[in-house]
Amino acid sequence: MTHRRLSITVLGSGGPIADPHRVSAGYVLSIDGKPRILLDAGGGTFERIGRSGLDVSSLEQILLTHMHIDHTSDLPAIIMHLYMCDRKEPIAVTGPTGRPRNDAAAQNASPQPGAIEFVRLLFGPDGAWRYMNTFEGFGINVRETPSAPSDPTVHVVPVDQSLDDLGISIHAVGVPHGMMPAVAFRIECGEESVVFSGDISGSTEALIELAKNCSMLIHDCALPERDVPHGKLHAKPSAIGQTAEQSGAKILLLSHFMPAIEDEIGEAVEIIRREYSGRIEVASDLKTYELI
Repeated sequence: MTHRRLSITVLGSGGPIADPHRVSAGYVLSIDGKPRILLDAGGGTFERIGRSGLDVSSLEQILLTHMHIDHTSDLPAIIMHLYMCDRKEPIAVTGPTGRPRNDAAAQNASPQPGAIEFVRLLFGPDGAWRYMNTFEGFGINVRETPSAPSDPTVHVVPVDQSLDDLGISIHAVGVPHGMMPAVAFRIECGEESVVFSGDISGSTEALIELAKNCSMLIHDCALPERDVPHGKLHAKPSAIGQTAEQSGAKILLLSHFMPAIEDEIGEAVEIIRREYSGRIEVASDLKTYELI
């Protein structure tokens, strides 16, 4: 088997609040130096693509962990960029299934769209940016992967032939994130693998299984250990450390920082270190991490 070089470029390591140093969530996975997969596309990631110098015309797959604005708002700009650069074939987009109405659950009082409905609302025949369908070759092949956090199954995410030829496989599990359907992804190529937790409220057996012995676990570290607003939507540092240790992740990359933790990242790392014995990295925008 041909050994391929994987790298992860952090486009955005921040959250939903404007920050002078961090834009919202987004990552590019490159194979042998060529961008192949975009994971999330929050506000500012489009600008970061330009600043990074990455030629994303080679993208084959876009993965969306969930539909919050800070993970999806630059998706239309990035897709338009692809077709303005003379792309002539559909781009693949995979994200979570939607969630039905559930009046019994305070955080799930209304239905939430899955990836298919989300893309249709943007680019469908009646969508906000329906004009994109006039571009030659324009198309979005949307797939959904189960998002129920109670489902322990590790699901296979189908990949197109171009990624299959590179030896890439993708798996996903549903994770808890309040009312929002959310998933975590694992991308494997040869002996290397990277897992993206997306936004997650706490450790789950499904995520630990997904992340087993991965080369790198990129984990939501939005908030400190102490109680703060929106604290129930994101894992505490202690839970992050437990997930990383129990999964056997070789490297833990902390990301998705919000203002409440920005001045306490060092303390958060210390708390994580009590639980996790591996290598810890703190993400910064435009930094590239090699998985060798």
